[in-house]
Amino acid sequence: MGRFGVSPSGQSDAAPLAIEGRLSADRAAELRTALRAHARTGSEELVLDLSAVTHLGTAALAVLVELDRELRPRGRRLRITGAEGSVAAMLSAVDWEELACRRLPGRPPQPGLVMQVGTNALYLLTEMRRLFSFAGGLVLCSFSCLLRSRLRLSEMLRFVDRAGVDAVPIVALSAALLGLILGFLGSLQLKPYGAQLLVADMVALAIVRELGPVITSILVAGRSGSGYAAELGAMVVDEEVDALTTMGFDPVEFLAVPRVAAVAVSMPVLILISDLAGVLGGLAVGVFAMDLTAAQYLEETRAVLTLQHLLVGLAKGCVFGTVAAAVGCFKGLGVRGGANAVGRAATSAVVTGIFLVILLDSLFAVILAYLPF
Repeated sequence: MGRFGVSPSGQSDAAPLAIEGRLSADRAAELRTALRAHARTGSEELVLDLSAVTHLGTAALAVLVELDRELRPRGRRLRITGAEGSVAAMLSAVDWEELACRRLPGRPPQPGLVMQVGTNALYLLTEMRRLFSFAGGLVLCSFSCLLRSRLRLSEMLRFVDRAGVDAVPIVALSAALLGLILGFLGSLQLKPYGAQLLVADMVALAIVRELGPVITSILVAGRSGSGYAAELGAMVVDEEVDALTTMGFDPVEFLAVPRVAAVAVSMPVLILISDLAGVLGGLAVGVFAMDLTAAQYLEETRAVLTLQHLLVGLAKGCVFGTVAAAVGCFKGLGVRGGANAVGRAATSAVVTGIFLVILLDSLFAVILAYLPF
């Protein structure tokens, strides 16, 4: 990197600081440290002798301007002497006074609590308006595809394989573990009363009416919702969606409808698998922890479950899964930016999807409480 040094050329405080060597970018930090150490004390004028400097880079020049800007509020000035050749040309190429006197922008003021609440509320209202607009367009496109036989079945079946078939292992395992946990906790509470058989009722009703549809929809939101958001977001960033629009295709009909339809078709099967796995998880607890026979447990399950319970669970699960998939498509098609925006869209799709699943489940619980279901 060559020789470099900063040293006083005399014994007095007013003696110039002699700088020698190449002041390139890799020397800027070292130059800044040395000049600040010498500038702590001294006369009103800090003199720099650049006669031995062979090269002055822009980074080193910025250090000198910064030093002059720091000295001026203290009533001191920076004076440069001895500059020759390319060093003098570099110094004359900039408006030193304009740079040294320019006020640097400060940190923007932090918004207050009221401003933050208002900003977030406006953002939420805007997102809700966009979501409802997208949902309306999605419903209209879906009916249009069904009435005009324009649904891309081959594309939909490909997404059925990804959203439905590939999700079977994780759905079955999660539901089985959930049924096992419910059965075990129920047995701890009912065993002292000799009512172990009622564990089958609790597990069956909880899994079929509530937990089966909810856990399946949450898994769909995590798998398919985030996947749809990332996939469509990448297409937006790569301008593939703009290309479809230019060619006369509706992005919602061409991209979102097959994906949402695939989830809507897959959800009933996934929920049935979830219900079966959850009941089998409770059966394992009943047989191995409560000394019940498999015939007793299954007979009690059959007695408590009705077709009405099963249909309610299937209907809720289909709505939850469809909403989660639609949110993923909405977030993906709404991406603006680069790779970071795609990641944020995928995260937002999962969070929003799960929140809406829980919100809709609570609404269903209130509505069904006043209906004979």
